[in-house]
Amino acid sequence: MSEEEVEESVFHKKLKVKLKDKGKEGRIVFLKEYLEFLLRNSRPLPPDFPAFCREVMGLDERNGYIHIRIWNERNELVEFVRSMNYEYRIDQYD
Repeated sequence: MSEEEVEESVFHKKLKVKLKDKGKEGRIVFLKEYLEFLLRNSRPLPPDFPAFCREVMGLDERNGYIHIRIWNERNELVEFVRSMNYEYRIDQYD
């Protein structure tokens, strides 16, 4: 395992996604599109999908963005936001 892979597995990153609509509606659209992405690409539902949904619905919205904790940039969520043309960026957790 390279040093980069070790670092990415130890430290969380923050995926900042700008919702297409603000508020609860934007979160519902985000979750609906993510579920459709998984189904259309024959991907299994993550075992923690219900917890993920609760987390997304409960996240603070910052200027239309939600912040989701991820382990690395090679993540299914990152692939999803890219494919759906969401505005996003990835930062290190403080």
